[in-house]
This record gives sequence, C-alpha cells and structure tokens, in this order.
Amino acid sequence: MFELYLTEQNPHWEKNESCPGLRREVLDKVVKYLDIKQIIALVGIRRCGKSVLAKHIIEYLINKKGTNPKNILFLNLESPALYQHKDTPETLQTIYNEYLKRHQPQGKVFLVLDEVQFINGWQVFVKSLYERTDTKFIITGSNSKLLSSEFSTILSGRSIEIRVYPFSLSEMLAANNVAINSTDAVYSNIHQIKRITDEYLQYGGFPEVVLEDDLQIKKSILTNYYQSILYQDIISRAEVRKTVEIENLLLFLFSNIAKNFSYKSLARIMDEQLADTKISDKAVKNHISILEKSFLLFELHNYLYSIGKQLRSPKKIFSIDNGFTNIVSFAFSENLGRILENTVFISLRQAGKQLYYHKQNHECDFVVQEKNRIVEAIQVSKQLDHTNKKRELSGLLEALNQFDLKQGMIVTLDQEETSTIDGKQVSLVPLWKWLLREQLNY
Repeated sequence: MFELYLTEQNPHWEKNESCPGLRREVLDKVVKYLDIKQIIALVGIRRCGKSVLAKHIIEYLINKKGTNPKNILFLNLESPALYQHKDTPETLQTIYNEYLKRHQPQGKVFLVLDEVQFINGWQVFVKSLYERTDTKFIITGSNSKLLSSEFSTILSGRSIEIRVYPFSLSEMLAANNVAINSTDAVYSNIHQIKRITDEYLQYGGFPEVVLEDDLQIKKSILTNYYQSILYQDIISRAEVRKTVEIENLLLFLFSNIAKNFSYKSLARIMDEQLADTKISDKAVKNHISILEKSFLLFELHNYLYSIGKQLRSPKKIFSIDNGFTNIVSFAFSENLGRILENTVFISLRQAGKQLYYHKQNHECDFVVQEKNRIVEAIQVSKQLDHTNKKRELSGLLEALNQFDLKQGMIVTLDQEETSTIDGKQVSLVPLWKWLLREQLNY
C-alpha cells in the first residue's frame, strides 16, 4: 500500500548522493547523541531548516558511521500521500511493518520522522517502538506543542530536545560561499562580510530567504511564513479564539522589540487599541506564552536574586528573526539599534547561553549566567557618541561592579576600541566581528 511512498522518501537506499543544502552548525551537536537510546527531537520554527538537517544526519550516518543505508528509514509525515491517514496513528505501524518486510534490516534501525505532528497520536507509535526495540528515533516538529515543555511531557525521560534556528551569520556567509575558515580569510573578505551582515540585519536568516536574490521575493516569503505561523500554528492549533487580540498584541510586540514591558502595561495598551474589548493581564501573559512556545518571540527577565521579584519585574521581548521584525512592524533604519540588540540576543540563544538583562539604577542589555553566577556582561548600541555614551557605560559598569567582572563589551555597528574605565576593561566590538567570535577566537 505504501511501497511507492517508501521508495520516494528514501532515495539513499539506492544511491548515496550528497545531500543538497548547507551543512548546519548544529549537526555537530546532534551527532553526539546518535549512539545513545534517547529520541533526538529537532524543534524549531517553520522553515528554519529542520528537514534538511535531518537529511544531513542520514548522510552522516552512512558516510561517517558506516550505517547500512537500508537501516535508515525517513518518513515525511507532511506528505500528501498520508493526508487521508492523518487521524489514524496505526498508519505509522503499517508503514514500518512494510519497511521491515521489504528490507529485513539487521541491527539498529534509525527512524527519522519529519514533521511528526501531522499524524495525530504519533507518540503512541513512537513510545511503543522505543520501549520494545533498539530503534533510534530522530523526529522533527514545528507545531507549538512540540516547541514547549509539553513535548517533554509527551516523551518524558525518552528524548533530548535540540533547538534549530534560522541561519547564523557564519551560516549565511557559507551559503554565499564567503570563506571565514581563518583570520586571514575573514579580513580578505571583509567587504562581503559587512554586506551580508547588513542583509542579515534586514532580512534575517531563514534559509529560503537567504538564498533568494530578489528583495521583493524575500519580503513575500517572510510575509507568507509569518502568516502561516500565526494562523496555522498559533491561532488554529493553539485554539486561540480571540484572533484580533493576538494579531494586535503580536504587532505591538514586534514593533517594540527589546523594550521593557509588564503584562499590566500591555493589557492597558491593548484595551486602548481594542475599544470594544477588555483584556486582562492574565490573558496577555497566556497569549505571550503561546507566541513563545511557537518560537516567534522570546521573553527576557531581569536578573534578580529573588525569583519572585524576577518573575514580577518588567520583561523584554525579542524576535526569532530580524526579517519578521522588519516586515511586520517598523522602519528598519529608524530602529537599527534595537535590531542590533535582537541580533545579539538570537546569537547568544543559538549558542545555548542562559540570558538575562540587568537593571538597578541603570540597564545592561545582557548578562550571561553559567553555573549559578554571571560571567559576562554585554551592552549593545548602534554607535557610542556624546548623546548616549554616559548612559551606555553606566549600565555596563553597574553590571560589571554588581557581578565582580573585570571586563565588559559593547557591541556596536562598526566601532572598535578598548579602554580602561573605573578599573574595568571596556571593549567596543563591531557586530560582524562579534558574530564571528568563534571563527576569530574573539
């Protein structure tokens, strides 16, 4: 019944060809978990490259691990061939049985389920096979339930969640064939690097957007992504009934990226915008939780020693991708400083950092926590000049003193210098250089 589907889904059975698409940096993290039993769950926003990553995992298994290609089963569950079976979880067992009958694999089977949420009840099949066999599962998902703590509940103790983001700057450079594999290569390609950094700031890192040259098509792709995520993953799947509330709240948040807010202040603003609707701060909090679970937005908390005060203090909101921020909300050039701050936030999140902002008398944009202590303080400013120098330095120095740090950093658009202020080393670093910090050992 599913013979043609199986053949089409698994071309690696017949011939070993290089997988198209950019080899993602997160692959190095994934391969560390291929030899253990736990399910590898690749989660992330729609169109960020999870399916291509899954194909590169298959290529790695065959070429680097020596896995028999027929011991690897790939199933795209979003395929139209399965649409009429989406409410029949037994379908997965039927397909798997047919695969076993045809190929009779010896040893461990690697089962890759792409966009797993398209088959209702998929977890019943996965949990059953996981418990009964040595099958290694790699699954991907874009639905909001698979991007939250709910996923851990579904497969509690059985899975390792790996977040997949749109391209980083270094991945964008690789996609554009710009070499950054050495310091000399970086500086010989500096003009291309700065040009692509500008594109990254304006259009973000979604793979399809990065690979498209036409600017109008880039914007159309981003608009389509935004609408699909909002109406299919959030309003439809999360069963949010008050569509207008979500639409207006999301628009406001995207227009105020990196600004402080409280749930009460947002509720008050929404009440003013929606004259016939009364929205509570609790409803605002719930809506933001849904948006965050869908990977569109992230909340950032003030670092306070009291957890209660931390939860009650104002939050800051950041976007998954600069492209969304720019097409949905505001003029790019007028808000470049906040776009820079959003870019630094996403880069730190991609690196797996535990982040907060710090505010007492002054504000520092980011502090990084490791092993229950703050180890790094970062300020972000488009340009440091006489109009903002005192404010930016005050926020950074307050954080350095508070957490007993000897040095801090201010990420700028294109300034670079190092000085000692009040006994602390303060470095101004251009954004492009900071984003390539790993390649430059910075």
